Amino acid sequence: MSNRYTLLKAELLRPNRNFTISEAGDIVNEINELRLIDTKERFHNTFFHEICPLLLIAAHVGDKATTIRFTGSDSRFDGLIFRGGENCGQIIEMTSAIDGYNDALQMELLEQRGHAPALQVIQAEGNKRNRKFGSNKLKANRDYDQRTLLPLLKTALSLKKEKAPKNPHYTNAWLGIVFEDWNCPGSENENKERFDPICKKAFGNDPERYAPFARVFFVGISRQYIFDSCEAI
Repeated sequence: MSNRYTLLKAELLRPNRNFTISEAGDIVNEINELRLIDTKERFHNTFFHEICPLLLIAAHVGDKATTIRFTGSDSRFDGLIFRGGENCGQIIEMTSAIDGYNDALQMELLEQRGHAPALQVIQAEGNKRNRKFGSNKLKANRDYDQRTLLPLLKTALSLKKEKAPKNPHYTNAWLGIVFEDWNCPGSENENKERFDPICKKAFGNDPERYAPFARVFFVGISRQYIFDSCEAI
């Protein structure tokens, strides 16, 4: 494993380290370019499901003076964003609206074949020791948004709301929900036209919507799309 990668990873996870958006972005981009994150490594999920979307949220709400801290596994939340010289940062909690089992199969297939279809169920049987994959040919999945993504977003939001009473840090925290949007090419406007209606539907008809969280962001794992609950009003 590259010494440079080890140093960059350690820097992102250093306790109480505040980054400007630009500083964190440079490190994230370099790690992406090195392409050394093993899909079996714990840092894989931390990087793609927490650090990258947290950075996108900070860039969405902040400016050049904004700083971000990745709090890591020792904290009961995932990050802090400091805006306008604030001494007390805005708490951010992240979760994923991704089918974990299917995602793991996709990673296995990607490692084995060097490619894997996105946004569809992976055909496989057996366990890790004797896994046999089907043809898994790439095909368009036109039902992904309504049949797969919407229920995943609703479930991720619901589960965090259910757990909120057990974690006092969640009151007035911001919640980020990352979802799978690889292989969804399109301009910024095209992506908004596609995903904004799904994100708005995820709040349902609950009058409290996303309480006790003060704000919710749906973030594409590709770092090309973000939805802010303020836009749903």
